[in-house]
Amino acid sequence: MSVNRTPVINRKTLMQIKVYKVFIPIIIFLACAKQGFPPGGPVDKRPPNVIETEPKKDTTNVPVDTKIEILFSEPVEHQSCEESIFITPFPGEDIKYKWKGKKLIIQFPDKLAENRTYIITIGTGTRDRRNNAMKSSYSLAFSTGPELDVAAIDGHIYGDARVEGTQVWAYDLSENAQPNPSANFPLYITQAGDDGYYNLSHMAYGKYRLFAVQDRDVNNKYDAEYDLLGVASKDISLSLSNPDVTGLNFQIVLRDTTPPVLRSAAAEDRQHVNLRFSEILLPDSLSNTDNYFIHNSLDTLVTMEAYQDVQNPYIVHLTTEKQRADTSYTVDVSFARDLVGYQLERDTVTVQFKSSGVPDTLKPKFVTMQPPDSAKNVSLETDVHIFFSETMDKISVEKFFTFADTLGDTVKGEIKWPNGAHLIFMPEEKLKSETLYFINLPVDSVFDFFGNSLEDTLFEKRFLTVNPDTLSGISGSIRDEDSTAAGAFYLQAVPVQGPPKEIRVEEEGEFIFKDLFPGIYTIRVFRDSDNNYQYSYGEAFPFIPAERIYVYPDSIKIRSRWPDEGENIVFPK
Repeated sequence: MSVNRTPVINRKTLMQIKVYKVFIPIIIFLACAKQGFPPGGPVDKRPPNVIETEPKKDTTNVPVDTKIEILFSEPVEHQSCEESIFITPFPGEDIKYKWKGKKLIIQFPDKLAENRTYIITIGTGTRDRRNNAMKSSYSLAFSTGPELDVAAIDGHIYGDARVEGTQVWAYDLSENAQPNPSANFPLYITQAGDDGYYNLSHMAYGKYRLFAVQDRDVNNKYDAEYDLLGVASKDISLSLSNPDVTGLNFQIVLRDTTPPVLRSAAAEDRQHVNLRFSEILLPDSLSNTDNYFIHNSLDTLVTMEAYQDVQNPYIVHLTTEKQRADTSYTVDVSFARDLVGYQLERDTVTVQFKSSGVPDTLKPKFVTMQPPDSAKNVSLETDVHIFFSETMDKISVEKFFTFADTLGDTVKGEIKWPNGAHLIFMPEEKLKSETLYFINLPVDSVFDFFGNSLEDTLFEKRFLTVNPDTLSGISGSIRDEDSTAAGAFYLQAVPVQGPPKEIRVEEEGEFIFKDLFPGIYTIRVFRDSDNNYQYSYGEAFPFIPAERIYVYPDSIKIRSRWPDEGENIVFPK
């Protein structure tokens, strides 16, 4: 704000004041005009929206040579808007866009088809000049005939990445029985809002196949290398008796389309070989020692242990018989799968490495544990997982392993070894609440497979158990609307912060989440129809439907010692 300072007036200026007296009101006006709020004002955070169209929504008998006019609430950035416009059915290339201030005029290259319902969608990628995006997409439907198509499909899109702006593509199966989103343009398109909700409206009756595509390179086709994809759980038939389908949900993901490759092998010492793969593999077959064949022209090495590196799962460690020094070996891997089920590329299951004559003299290390060292609020029904840097001498570890509370009371339980570097201790009974537990190993009495003692000067890990009075739960029942469906239900209780808790329910009936911390939870469900113990995303081409997924619409708030009961979930078809 400018400040006017009154000048000091001497006698010489008195006469001048009389002369300029007539201008004083003007001077005062100009001075006051400089006062007021600082420039700029509050930042505009209001999203743009469509306030008027021509033709208006749901107009019929629109001339086939019509132009479309769309008036926004404020000027928008032209390119962002034009890239966010979807017109279905597709009227052809060379659509022209003309701008007059806040108004957009769309001119088609040819006449529109007669007796056809068209939908023009303005997507959420449209931004104003302050980069505020439209909150939700806007759809304008009109017909060149006497009636509008009225069928509709809606649902939600879910994913680990941001789902806003993800497009839903619908293909008419009467025109193309095997649509490929990488090559074929869809008949209908819409966009999801920031909450993942989408709505395809004014569709003609027919049978459709749908995909959710996050078209990152904005080229109107699905590129597996860049774009996220969701596959529908079924094809949809719309008819006079079934004009609306709700709850067709998608789980989008960036798909791995290449099989894993065995990159290399290297001898760490004369009895350890490390294999490096191109991607993370499922651990189901990696610990099977018969999976590896190490040989040369002179002998064959038996693999005694195999396990995936807990910190770098691209690497698999093998413990072998003694290698011949300075000799080349070949290692063959008979079977391995990546996280989406692709098997090893057949041309890459064999690599060579040069042996080592150096004995293993490195001391084994403690790598990590679960629950973490010094963790708090640990469940009373927890198992303890301990990971070492290499294969251990199981006898020495089991002999000296102690698990006790602060009073020295030993916890009884069973020890299992998924592999030689991974110990699991399973207590026989529940642990005591609000109790500090200690896990100890005498470092000079515990050895690896080759007699090297633990590197640590002291091995003492601890954690504190939870007070169960602070916990709560969620329970209810689950029922499937599809009486022909099969497979276990997987339910996740997802808190606002922290990791989700998952349970498996074998069939329709009761479910219960135990030992949840107070807070607000969302319940997610999928049905494992192929019984592979994980969510199956399906395939676009050739088509394999995804497993059905559902998110319970109500958030659930629970308090300590006040479990939420009676949440009855009806899993939609």
